Amino acid sequence: MTDWEATYAEEIKDHIERNGMSGIDDFFKKQLERWKKKKVNIGITGNSGTGKSSFINAIRGLGDDDDGAAPVGVSECTTEPTSYDHPTCPNIKFWDLPGIGTPNYRDLETYLEKVMLEKYQTCLIFACNRFTENDIILAREIRKQRKYFFFVHTKIDENVRAERRKKSFSEAAMLQKIRRNCIDNLVDEAGKPISSEDDIFLISNHHPDKWDFSRLTEAILDALPTYKREALTLSHSYLTSLSKDILKRKADVLKGRIILVAGLSAVTRMTFDSGPSIEFDAAHVSGEINEYKTQLCIPVEGSESYGRLSSVAQRKILDLNIKLANSLQLASEATVEGFAGIACYIPILGSLIATSSSFVRAHALLRDSLKEIEEVALAVLEENCLNLLRS
Repeated sequence: MTDWEATYAEEIKDHIERNGMSGIDDFFKKQLERWKKKKVNIGITGNSGTGKSSFINAIRGLGDDDDGAAPVGVSECTTEPTSYDHPTCPNIKFWDLPGIGTPNYRDLETYLEKVMLEKYQTCLIFACNRFTENDIILAREIRKQRKYFFFVHTKIDENVRAERRKKSFSEAAMLQKIRRNCIDNLVDEAGKPISSEDDIFLISNHHPDKWDFSRLTEAILDALPTYKREALTLSHSYLTSLSKDILKRKADVLKGRIILVAGLSAVTRMTFDSGPSIEFDAAHVSGEINEYKTQLCIPVEGSESYGRLSSVAQRKILDLNIKLANSLQLASEATVEGFAGIACYIPILGSLIATSSSFVRAHALLRDSLKEIEEVALAVLEENCLNLLRS
């Protein structure tokens, strides 16, 4: 089992040990919808003009001029913590926080009283030049509260443009120099570094497909507790189309959910007669397959994003949709193989559910469908990234 499969399996086992099969269908439904209700608060702090607002827009997949976007411009000075909801998951909030030393937050004591750091699961400290003494003071306080924090050097695209004019220009050497300067700048009273190179991220908000933007997104995910990490992972949409690592992380979460959907299918089939021609609950299974396509950013036929793809990529999507449309036949073919792979679920679900035809067929179909969708999604992502490099 993967980590996510083990997590979901343990939840099911705990429920059955405490309640038996009573309410198991509602339990499955609740767990599948849980990620939409988890509250996540991420703080972004730094001086005005460091790119906080543009980052909040970029990580939410919004342009600076889109509805709901955080206002952008050095003249916009954050005077109090301001939250910006994720466009489809309002329980996930990105907070634009003022920096220490601004008129209303002149010292750490005032800052802590007004900003309430305990609210945020993790904090990002932004700078576009040197990190300040106040940034270092804040980092120490966040560490005292045993929270994760990350130093983010923004506007790397501007650094690259400025340095590219030099004959001896090397982007790798330039990035390493900036990273090294950050390390030398971020020291405690004894002169010891307070951060490692791994916790320093060089990004451009206008190019989330480049430099450390994806790595920063992954670091934020890793800093969150399990179920908040689940929520933020599944909420990412735009970034999934730009980062292979984010896409694979999302696919891992979806793979873990298969036991929940297959279990719900089996329980529903036992409770209600779904018809003699279908061996599992088609509504839940087909709904989850459609969710895979949405989560992994498979373009809809005829959409603008579909039209921008090459004929080869379009053909892959068409073939995928045809194959998924024949999912009942695929489930029938996968049954024998499926029985061989579900033995590990018997101690969790019990033999009544785990060995039922409905569970086995649903599990096999979801597993195979997710694999097919992930492969096509990776091909589409690769083409999109190549197109961005050429543009």
